[in-house]
Amino acid sequence: MWKKYFKQFIRSFLISLVVVIPCIIILVVFSQQKKTTNTTETVNNIQETPVTIIHSVQPFASSPQATNIPTTTNLPITTPENPPAPKAATLTFTGDLMVHSYQYEAAYDRATNTYDFSNNFTSVKKYFKKSDYVIGNLETTLGGTAIGISDYPRFNTPDSFAKALKNAGFDLLTTANNHCVDRGTDALLRTIDVLDKLKFDHIGTYQNESDSKKIFIKEINGIQIAFISCTYGTNGLPYKNDYNVKILNDHIYKEIKKARKLADFVIVLPHNGTEYAQTPSETYKAQYKKMLKSGADAVIASHPHVLQPMEYIEIPTGQNSTRKGFIMYSMGNFISSQVTKPRDAGVILNLTIKEEMPSSFVIDKVTVIPTWCRFMDASSKRNFTVFTVYDILKMSEKKRKSLIRDKDFARVQQIQLESTKTLLGKSIPVKKAKKSYKFTSS
Repeated sequence: MWKKYFKQFIRSFLISLVVVIPCIIILVVFSQQKKTTNTTETVNNIQETPVTIIHSVQPFASSPQATNIPTTTNLPITTPENPPAPKAATLTFTGDLMVHSYQYEAAYDRATNTYDFSNNFTSVKKYFKKSDYVIGNLETTLGGTAIGISDYPRFNTPDSFAKALKNAGFDLLTTANNHCVDRGTDALLRTIDVLDKLKFDHIGTYQNESDSKKIFIKEINGIQIAFISCTYGTNGLPYKNDYNVKILNDHIYKEIKKARKLADFVIVLPHNGTEYAQTPSETYKAQYKKMLKSGADAVIASHPHVLQPMEYIEIPTGQNSTRKGFIMYSMGNFISSQVTKPRDAGVILNLTIKEEMPSSFVIDKVTVIPTWCRFMDASSKRNFTVFTVYDILKMSEKKRKSLIRDKDFARVQQIQLESTKTLLGKSIPVKKAKKSYKFTSS
């Protein structure tokens, strides 16, 4: 009996092997094909998806690898509560720089056959150090000793005077004035060479036409400042090429408009006015206002050799608003042998420019420091040195008597009253003298 059941079991097992095993194989193969298909589709989908490349990944703070790895918290962040400081620059201007015969005779050393002007600016050099850029009007030529040193009416000064200006701290010299061609075109060209060798910036006279057409723009503390120098004439003296001297004519106003488009701030330095007049005429007032309307922010003039007033001018912008312009009509003499009053008085003018808003710059502050040029020292020896009025007034009596004569001290006290009256509209008494005075709109 059991043999019968055993044979049936064997038969069923063999049938299952024949039927089930092929089915299992088919299912496995089908499963592999489906898996492969899904994988391919996934790869294709990945390839078609845009990829963002991460250049750097910061590890988590808890990771040991995060040690000493800089994060964005270490970088300076500009926020509305912590805006960048506005750009600002202080420019310093002085009166005329002249050299008459008394000056170069006092500077002459017979033993070495040289000229030494180094003592001229020792007292005021400290004021220039506080400025970002110092500007003066070089009213003479540097034509070389071969053609002879000379003074009025045809000035030619030793090169060492320019070296003294450099050592004092002057940065920019204007050369367009009525004495720039005193000793001819060659002397004018040599003057430029000397200034170049001493690494001065200079404007107003030119050796070639290309340079004369360029707007001189100086970047000072990130502010692009354009300077334009011109003169009413050259005392009728001829020069070789029209481009050698920048003359004050209608073209100047076009140049100012051009400068307005190129720079953040525009300063015009005209050599113009009536000599020895203590107030500007309406003609010159109109000229300088036209310069402001053409795009200048400030007009700093020279030529009268005496102090004249200054003023702020509101210039319409054409958009129901105005901008503030500034005019200094004359800064007088800074150094010269013109010792008769009021030609012995001058001023150090400081103009501070500040960023009011991005790419918009305005005059933030104007301060003035009255000056006096000593002609003779306490021993009545010719010794030309520029002093500020304040420094002399605040000297001890002992020091003052060692430097200047009593009659000169009396004159300095007069200059305190006269200069403040001219510059500020009211006299400041000697007892209330300050190192500098802020000029405000009247």
